[in-house]
Amino acid sequence: MTSTAERQFEHLWESSYPDLDLVAEYQGIKGRKFRFDFAHVPSKTAIEIQGGIYLRHGGHNSAAGLHRDYEKLNLAQWQGWTVFQLSPDMVEQSWIDLIADFIRGKNDSN
Repeated sequence: MTSTAERQFEHLWESSYPDLDLVAEYQGIKGRKFRFDFAHVPSKTAIEIQGGIYLRHGGHNSAAGLHRDYEKLNLAQWQGWTVFQLSPDMVEQSWIDLIADFIRGKNDSN
């Protein structure tokens, strides 16, 4: 299910950086069912929009949800991914620009 913040991120990204293709719901951790909200596969850069953080019983702030998030992040880092984690309030142009600059920098170094 796509959240409002994910749709907002996707709109900002596509209008600002149409040349940098992101894959939505990318299964980037080998051997696991975890999916990144968005991924730039060539640079192994993932973006996670952490929704539900203000809900009393949201998926990301329960013990089980935090455990899953930590496991996903640790496995991603172990497999060479850089993961940007954004709250819905962080889905704004300055973060979009920073992530795009990071991806371009990684592409330039390869």
